[in-house]
Amino acid sequence: MSNDFDFTTEYTLDKPFFAECFDQTSQPAKFPQAYLKGILFLIFGVALLEFELLPNGYVGWFFIVLSVVEAFSVYCKRTWWLWRQTISSSRGNKVVLQINAEGVRYKSGKIDRQLAWSEIDQLEQSELGFILHMGKQRQYVSKSCLNDEVIAFMVEQHAASKAH
Repeated sequence: MSNDFDFTTEYTLDKPFFAECFDQTSQPAKFPQAYLKGILFLIFGVALLEFELLPNGYVGWFFIVLSVVEAFSVYCKRTWWLWRQTISSSRGNKVVLQINAEGVRYKSGKIDRQLAWSEIDQLEQSELGFILHMGKQRQYVSKSCLNDEVIAFMVEQHAASKAH
């Protein structure tokens, strides 16, 4: 593909987009690791109560309740994340996505971010979109606003940037 390729599209940050983004990028919770903090809070709280390490049991009960809240937050992770996004100030904003030979650029409100192809460590293609890995950060681009030509261009540009 030529270096003068330039694709621009626009999409809205709404609940269906946020749900797709979470579903495509989230890591599934693994039982012991995901609940480890809650289990430690529970053990600490029970130890405080059982061994009467403090004059009153309020701190022990606090840690026990905190363990329940922590477990609940892991269990309801998707719902909690979606709720936070839908009440955020970015909800309803239009995002302008531009893909060209330089990289991927998105603008929305105060955010204007340019990702060069060389900055993208991995271009993971999921069923519904692309997950751009930059170190520990990940950015999601939905295929719903892309055509086949742009998808092929993205794969080709990323492969070319890694060949150098």
